[in-house]
Amino acid sequence: MLKNKYGFFSENMKEYIITNPRTPKPWINVISNSDYSLMISQTGGGCSWRSNAGQNRLTRLYQDIIKDNFGKYFYLRDLTNKSIWSLTYQPMQVDYQDFEVRHGIGYSIFKYKVNDILSEMKVFVVPNKPLEIIEIKIKNTSKQSRTLDLTSYFEWEAGIHPDEHREFHKLFMETFYEEDLKAIKLKKYTWGFGDKHGLQNNVDWDFVGFHAVSEEVKSFETDKEKFLGMYNSEKNPNGLANDKLSNSFGRFGDPTASLQTEFTLEPNEEKTIVYTIGVTKLGKNEIPGIEQTYEDPDDLIKEYTNVNASKNAFQEVLAFWDELLSGDEVNTPDNAFDIMTNNFAKYQAISCRLWGKTAYYQTSAGYGFRDQLQDSLIFLESKPELTKKQLLLHAAKQFQEGDVNHWFVTYQGWGPRGNCSDDLLWMPYILYFYLEETLDYSILSEVVPFANGNDATLYEHSKRAIQKSLTRFSDRKVPLMGSHDWNDGLSAVGFKMKGESFWMSSFLYIILNQFQEIAKKQKDENFITECKKYAKIIKDSFNEYGWDGSWYLQATTDDGLKVGSFDNDEGKIFLMPNSWAIISDILPKERKDIVIKSIEKYLLKDHGTLLNYPAFTKPRTDIGYVTRYAPGLRENGGVYTHAATWAVTAFAKAGYPELAYKAYKGICPPNRTKDPDKYLAEPYVTCGNSDGPISPMYGRGGWSWYTGSAQWLHRVAVQDIIGVKATFDGLKVSPKIPLSWNKVTYNRKFRNAHYHFEIERSDKKEILVDGVKLESDIIPDFRDSKEHFIIVKYKE
Repeated sequence: MLKNKYGFFSENMKEYIITNPRTPKPWINVISNSDYSLMISQTGGGCSWRSNAGQNRLTRLYQDIIKDNFGKYFYLRDLTNKSIWSLTYQPMQVDYQDFEVRHGIGYSIFKYKVNDILSEMKVFVVPNKPLEIIEIKIKNTSKQSRTLDLTSYFEWEAGIHPDEHREFHKLFMETFYEEDLKAIKLKKYTWGFGDKHGLQNNVDWDFVGFHAVSEEVKSFETDKEKFLGMYNSEKNPNGLANDKLSNSFGRFGDPTASLQTEFTLEPNEEKTIVYTIGVTKLGKNEIPGIEQTYEDPDDLIKEYTNVNASKNAFQEVLAFWDELLSGDEVNTPDNAFDIMTNNFAKYQAISCRLWGKTAYYQTSAGYGFRDQLQDSLIFLESKPELTKKQLLLHAAKQFQEGDVNHWFVTYQGWGPRGNCSDDLLWMPYILYFYLEETLDYSILSEVVPFANGNDATLYEHSKRAIQKSLTRFSDRKVPLMGSHDWNDGLSAVGFKMKGESFWMSSFLYIILNQFQEIAKKQKDENFITECKKYAKIIKDSFNEYGWDGSWYLQATTDDGLKVGSFDNDEGKIFLMPNSWAIISDILPKERKDIVIKSIEKYLLKDHGTLLNYPAFTKPRTDIGYVTRYAPGLRENGGVYTHAATWAVTAFAKAGYPELAYKAYKGICPPNRTKDPDKYLAEPYVTCGNSDGPISPMYGRGGWSWYTGSAQWLHRVAVQDIIGVKATFDGLKVSPKIPLSWNKVTYNRKFRNAHYHFEIERSDKKEILVDGVKLESDIIPDFRDSKEHFIIVKYKE
């Protein structure tokens, strides 16, 4: 399905199958169980970590998407003729008879055939356990008996990333070999945090790493120099020139891990060998703010480093991800739409963005306050309790004054406190959608601590966020930009707390209107009155001062200069204030079509909707670093995919389904399978951005996987195009399907019932619920554990 010269999608739409290892850029998988994570490329590159890839990296990888030469590698050696090859394309890049990599939901499988030996290596993370399994099948397809050995190799990192001062970090590491477990272990006697007295390099890494194998160990190695040899690389390791590895361990090398096992295969005989890599807590609790309970690594090694356990664990992986992704499902004439909506957008948002928090283009050390809150909407159809968990986690990063940490790390939880104008408001915004989906008003009474002492209910946290924002206005009653708004690149527009953000007008306006519904449940009449009052003030100032004749301004600088105006030579029009003007209903009806036409004329392109136009070609110290990017890249005149999803919402809400579908198709990754050498990025996950038309690499994708666009791509697909949206009263149906679709189906869970929608184009408008005509477009909230069938006859 959707085949090109590098690969194709499986028929069940749950795997991308790569048939050529030399993809335009590394095409990876990010696999996580919410605690332990790994990423792995089609060549075998990648690394592993626990909880946080910046603070607790387990194995080494240094960012180089050209070489892609750091990984956990496995070497197969034919002891008869001394030929050696790796079970992945890297590091040895030998000629092969057969090659295939399947990146699936929660696993990757590498099939490789060299010298008539067929190998299949399956890599996955065990649900709810801090380890990965590498299950390797070796089959002799030749007509001769073959004696082989299999050797693993990777470098330990153990703690803070990057450890660029490796000669310093390796001094604190110690490797062990435990023969009865057939395992290598690693400890490190520093981590990177201060002790209770604030002294650095005075506490242990509070973990132990391990690497084990299911078969008898022929030999092992834990020193990089002894395995590779001086001036050698992973492509030609000296250690494999000898019959056995050196069996060295201790404190005086550069720590790596290699386990070697030998076996003989008769013709057509197959053998399965299981390796495990993992990390467990020591529970010493020497570091302020980090409390851990001891975990026994030996128990995990014994339980999972065998063939039967591996096979059972893989079935658990399939069930684990099926539960997470089964909240809704579409079936449309567009395979690309279905692939992303049903599987890969959800998987990307959960496994990478929320849990792994890292990919090849960016390593994260924690959570963005607004970022992972938005991402958590992906759970609403399947496990809304995980959205709730995210809301409560982020609420604890708010200060009593109402502002929040811009981001915060996993370990110790610290982060910067600044004047970003929008961060704090994402909490009440996401809370509203959680309540629409669940009616779980008990969450409003959950008591959560503030970051600087005392505590309050989640309702009070959300209210304080809004109240704080209501103190940040210009003299014209336009919200202030502060350090920046959603567009971080506008970093110099309002740092003096004078510059205005007209996107913030739309965002704050929609929240003030939404929150009144929540305040009613709390009988908070005074705050309802306050919300109404400020909503009117903001709407009036937005339309008086933000209107530029054919679109709305993005901002004014601290010096009062317009940004996003027809009068500007560069950056004349910005997407965000204009798409959100429609999303929020802040603009007068007579301006809606004018704004849509401006977005279509200047911003909507073949590969999505540009963030601004034209791109900045000269740095401006009064606007910010967005002007310092190369023209056409990322927020500077490129398609910033996160924002481009909201263009889909705006077009659909304004009644332009064809434009909505065009805007969607441009950013739907499988649609780029037709031009992979232009797009470069993976065709099965969203990229953070693609180059705009001013770039000589127009259409090139970048910063894939770790992007907030994945969850929104799913959300705009089902809510804005399919047109099924949760409301407090039930599911609202308002399809905006393109003319090329005559019929679609959509199934989703909703408040303890299953809804099956059949939406078809018709010459009349009609909704039947279980065979009974419905006069409303709100499907009843049954909550009866039953299945319900809805036929929607859709007329333009």
